[in-house]
Formats: sequence, structure tokens, C-alpha cells
Amino acid sequence: MFTCNYQMRYGDLKNFEAIKPAALLDVIQDVAIKNSESCGYGLYKMRDMNMAWLLQGINFHITRLPDPRADLTVKTAVKDMKGVVSERGTIIEQDGEECARSVAAWFLFDGSRMRPIRIPEDMAAAYPNHDFGDDFFNFKKPQLCEAEKVFTVRVGNGQIDTNRHLNNQKSAEILIDALPDDFFFTDMSILYKKAAYLGDILSVCIAEIEKGYFIKLENESGELCVAATFIKED
Repeated sequence: MFTCNYQMRYGDLKNFEAIKPAALLDVIQDVAIKNSESCGYGLYKMRDMNMAWLLQGINFHITRLPDPRADLTVKTAVKDMKGVVSERGTIIEQDGEECARSVAAWFLFDGSRMRPIRIPEDMAAAYPNHDFGDDFFNFKKPQLCEAEKVFTVRVGNGQIDTNRHLNNQKSAEILIDALPDDFFFTDMSILYKKAAYLGDILSVCIAEIEKGYFIKLENESGELCVAATFIKED
């Protein structure tokens, strides 16, 4: 597996004792990019090829929020590449103890034809596959349900990424911020359905479910952009 040390920033702190859950999604995103660069397919190579990896969804489990005073060890690898989809597993550790894990499903997008594209053989061969040996690392979509509109948000400049739409981590931040202040989740499952762009007004819809909450973002046409479940296991 690709492994690197990661130092958290001041803005990642939830308080003096723990890191924000959304900041760990930034870690997962950053280290995946570093791994791709090491395989010869970094951001600028992909830009020149007019291709991009777009996130279909992510399952995320937190064992404990890391201590901000110590660096993280992040391990990541591609689990499988089939057709247009690549699944990537990530394990975040601190002082030799696992803090969090994730599995993300990405699809390869062709910017010239504006549609998903089959992963080229040479690209797939550049990424060593890793068998995590755990069913958690098989991506599972969250179960969708009806939810009540609670408030709206406007997509701002600081939330847009190189693909010119609402960044995956930024949309997760919106969802997490909609949770009650006293609710700490252990498991999050996000499904990305439709891109949101600068200036879009998104409705934040919330429903209580068993052991947690279902939250979704809809655009002004009522189309689903992002949906997630947040569960607290005992």
C-alpha cells in the first residue's frame, strides 16, 4: 500500500483534543492524489489527458478522532478497477492504532466527450491492487429516504474545485454541519448523484433514522445532488 505521514493544520481542529471529522475526508482526498501522482497519473497529467476521477460515493468509519498533537500515518491502495469504476481503500492510523477507514468508489470521466469512460489498460496497470480482506472495503450505497427541507445554502467560490463544481469534501462539510451539535457519528455513507456549481442554491433536507440521520442536498429543480446516512454505533 501507498503510505505517507500527514500533519494536521490548525483549521482541522475540532477542539484542543480532536480533529474535525470532515478534515479526515480532506486527508483521504489528499493522500489519494499523492498516490496517483506516484503512479504517474497526477492532477496535471490527468488534466492534459482531459480526464478526471469523479467520486461516486464513500463509506467512512471512525474508530476514534485523532489527537491533533500527533501526526497521522495514512495507508491507501486501489482495491479493484473494473470498467469505468475504481474502488480505493484507506486506513488512517495514529501511534500504530487505527483511527478511521474508508472505501471510495470513483469513476473515470472523459472531459472531451463529457461522459464516463472505461479505464485504459495502461492506467489500470499503473495502480497496484491490494486485497484488504475485509467486507467493509466493498463500497455500499446508502439507503435513500424522504426528508424534510430545513434550510438552504448557496455554493460559494471557496467550495469549488479544479473540476469547477462543488468539491466532494465541501459537500460533506455541509451535510456534517447540518447534524445536531451533540451527535457524534461513527459511520457515514455518502452517494454523489449530480454536480452542483457556483451560485447554486441547495436545499438541505434532514430525516431521523434508526441510530442516526439521513441528510440530502437537492438543487432548485428538486434533483438529488448528494445524500448521506450518519450512524452512531454503540
